[in-house]
Amino acid sequence: MCDDYLALLRQPPPPGLDHGGADAESPPGVTVLIPTYTPSGGGRVATLGLCLSSVLAAEPAGGRLPVALLVVDNGLSTADAREVRRLLRATGRAYHIVAAPRVSGKLYTAAMARNTGLAYLAALPATSQLRRRWLLFLDDDTALAPSALVALAGTLEVRNRAIAACPRVVPVADLAASLRHGTGRGAPHAAAPPRRLPGALGGRGYDLLSVTSHGSLVTGRTVGLLVRQDPVLRWIRERQPLFYEGTPHGSSEDMLAMAVLCLLGELWSVPAAEVLDEARKTPGATRAQQFAWGYDHAWLAGALARAGVLPAGVHALSWRSGTGWEYRVADWGPHIGFLINPTELRLGYGLLRAVTADAAVAAGMFGADPGKVRAGTRELGRVLRRWRASAPLARSRPRPDLPPLADRDWSGLRGGVDSLIGHLAGNVTGSLDGAPFFLYGARQPATMQPVMPVHDRKAG
Repeated sequence: MCDDYLALLRQPPPPGLDHGGADAESPPGVTVLIPTYTPSGGGRVATLGLCLSSVLAAEPAGGRLPVALLVVDNGLSTADAREVRRLLRATGRAYHIVAAPRVSGKLYTAAMARNTGLAYLAALPATSQLRRRWLLFLDDDTALAPSALVALAGTLEVRNRAIAACPRVVPVADLAASLRHGTGRGAPHAAAPPRRLPGALGGRGYDLLSVTSHGSLVTGRTVGLLVRQDPVLRWIRERQPLFYEGTPHGSSEDMLAMAVLCLLGELWSVPAAEVLDEARKTPGATRAQQFAWGYDHAWLAGALARAGVLPAGVHALSWRSGTGWEYRVADWGPHIGFLINPTELRLGYGLLRAVTADAAVAAGMFGADPGKVRAGTRELGRVLRRWRASAPLARSRPRPDLPPLADRDWSGLRGGVDSLIGHLAGNVTGSLDGAPFFLYGARQPATMQPVMPVHDRKAG
């Protein structure tokens, strides 16, 4: 599956898989797909209940967008499975629970869970109560704002070439408290119009550099994503699963799924639609999450390079005050690599050198082989020195489609030093394992959305 899936990103979609006229096949409404599981530290039933309540609250009156619920059991305890069934029955909506396959010793990832749910839907007749015109992806620790569903569906209804609409995801520390206090509602984004996203695929291949540097501003995210269900299920039946299951840490599943959706139509961002997403609660949990993302981003650089999806050379995004982002590419022979904001990378390199000087500290911070993190950090230093020498000779052009750099919030978990150092530790370890391919750099904080028209943009 893995090689075939990645090869699809360099091919046009086969005939008959576009979504022209497909909306008529399924009745109006929304199928909500939610994976859930029981982690070792306790269940997630409480936040799943909040998620389901938010969906019902967002369902408009009059039956215009009736909701059906599909929950994927990705490792529920017996007690939690019983409680989830009770919650679903209490909604009064059509529902089903499908169990993800259990393979001994295999990591149960969100990509596997979502693919299980999608495969179940694809096998149903179009007349099933679970098959609706739209398909909404949520996690069991997320919640819709009351107006989000109408805003997302309205965006797709008036744009025939759109395959998916994504909300503005608002990270919150506590989902229940945020729902009580209305976090995010009435924000300035509420009046912002929908905006077409550039997407990950362009004339020069997969734009891994801007996808990893600016994330949802380029591709959107799976959390809260609303898609046209029929063309997506047709793709699954005739081609490949939507989500890629081959990343070592089971993270970053959004990045490739959104690229597949690019083959089927336009991606749109809807800032007025909000989804609350409960963030990691401690610096340690944040570092572990970011390490996984950083490793898988670097691993993807190698996997996509070997699949022939990435352009040759070493590519970098550098921030220039007064002129914005500058894209540069240099020829390093067999190396294909990516550097995001070399100035910040030099800072991260110094932090990693200090941390990895003590093997016990490094092991405690990252939960990884401290020797590998130390060796990868040394390699990052060599790459930065070589880039500094070769940058003046590199081909360059501006990237006005990317938003201006904002100050990193060093006090927050997602944007703070724990996030940055955890992500770079994953980068250096994944790049060491994937040599001669590498990727270094965390997502960059932005001050505004990109404003360049999509048709003027070329992949970096």
